[in-house]
Amino acid sequence: MQLQDDQKQKDFQKKLTDVNRKMEEEQASQRSFLFGIQYIDLSTFPLDLTAMALWSEQQCMDSHAVVFYKEGNDVRVGTTDPQNPALKQNIEALKTEHGYKVTLYYVSESSLQQAYKFFPKVVRPLEAKEESVEVKAEQDYKAALKDLENGKQISATQMLSVLLGAADKYGASDIHIEPEEHFIKVRFRLDGVLSDMAHLSSDYQKSIISRIKILSHLKLNVTDIPQDGRFTYLLDSKPTDVRVSVLPSAYGEGVVMRILGLGAVSLQLKDLGFSDKDYELIQKELAKPNGMIITTGPTGSGKTTTLYAFLNQLNDPGVKIITLEDPVEYKLEGINQTPIDSSKGLTFAAGLRAILRQDPDVVMVGEIRDQETAEVALQAALTGHVVLSTLHTNDAAGAIPRLRNMGIKPYVIAPGMNAIIAQRLVRKLCPECKTEVKLDPFLLTKVQKILSEIPKNSGVEIPAEQKFFHAPGCEKCNKTGYKGRIGIYELIIKDEAVEKLILAEAGSNELKEAMIAQGMLTMTQDGLVKALKGITDVEEVFRVSLD
Repeated sequence: MQLQDDQKQKDFQKKLTDVNRKMEEEQASQRSFLFGIQYIDLSTFPLDLTAMALWSEQQCMDSHAVVFYKEGNDVRVGTTDPQNPALKQNIEALKTEHGYKVTLYYVSESSLQQAYKFFPKVVRPLEAKEESVEVKAEQDYKAALKDLENGKQISATQMLSVLLGAADKYGASDIHIEPEEHFIKVRFRLDGVLSDMAHLSSDYQKSIISRIKILSHLKLNVTDIPQDGRFTYLLDSKPTDVRVSVLPSAYGEGVVMRILGLGAVSLQLKDLGFSDKDYELIQKELAKPNGMIITTGPTGSGKTTTLYAFLNQLNDPGVKIITLEDPVEYKLEGINQTPIDSSKGLTFAAGLRAILRQDPDVVMVGEIRDQETAEVALQAALTGHVVLSTLHTNDAAGAIPRLRNMGIKPYVIAPGMNAIIAQRLVRKLCPECKTEVKLDPFLLTKVQKILSEIPKNSGVEIPAEQKFFHAPGCEKCNKTGYKGRIGIYELIIKDEAVEKLILAEAGSNELKEAMIAQGMLTMTQDGLVKALKGITDVEEVFRVSLD
């Protein structure tokens, strides 16, 4: 009797479910008229798993839709939300990138969820290719960029390939895609300076932004808040990482792509631009078994590149090196690199305490931002570790007062600090169009005064006949007059006199005077010496230095 009652209950539940499903499908059919599209019941339609593979499961979830049919160029999509922004972007990508003709259908929520159950059976062989872009070095990307500006119609994937390829040809570190009212402005950062490269039709806006978001695993349907991501492109089959920042603006979302090339990874200390005397001093400091070396300067002054060059030199099989970075910009073989994640409690201070328990010989802390990080780093330097880090100050001498302002006691700073390097990056003159020039009398007087103040014991000899150079620009340097960058530096090495000044809480001016007396060049002096050698020009030195 009980079995009969259970069966009746099951039959009743089935009939009720069937009635509810029928009502839901009828409502979906009626709603399809409101949107002016056809209706389909996916529960009775044989789903095409090949078609479903065109979108990832996440794309379908974001779009409240599924691709359920594909034959030739004919693609059909079912959705419960025809006005969904992510749906519109995904459909636009199908049209522009693959040339598909897309027909939209209205479906019920139940039939959509039933279709989603088939995702475990979907094989997506193109997934690896979808997550990277192929860039072939032999293609003329400069001409392709010009064709794009002239209105040539290509897919979003091809367009991104052109932008990345052109950036590689020009040697750009960043690609800026900036929507304006009537066009999209594309700018490259060349040797630290932004240059306009192309004005593209606004028609490309949605497709190129969508493509970048898909590659970077960002949310397509979120357009009103900033998003950060990362993707990899292949240049002649070699992977290169790109860091992506998407930011809403008045005319749509703007994108900045930072190309994280391999240049800094292979850079050697001798290539950075240190004078012979400073190079020898730094070599001695790096050979010490413990102590802190700090690089200082504003954002974009090459501090991280300098630290990577130090790591390259210290990276021997018998040395354990651990880094804390926000984010990890370059991957170094043989080094344990840890990305900071403040949202999960992994700050510089917490991470530093943890990695010191891993018995490292060398520790690199991406940036000292607070008292806790500074104290732990200096204590590590005092207890047998080489510690490398960065700090934001205007000059080398300013690092000591900055640490004191953080609350670090002079008796901790003095024994723990080995060296402080302040730096800027200047653009190098193009060797193809470099010519000798005569300086304006006022400028020449200023230059000669600064050069005359170079300490006698600096090891630098100023020639009696001073020559200066400039480059008007040519095809080789993209009409800029510059090609590549080099550092200008000032270096404080802690000795007995400097240690006494630190303990006495001396100001930055006193520290600087003491170092100049020992032969230190200021950044401006180091830059002008390079200008005399024809490496850069006087205007560039004064553009980035303090004087």
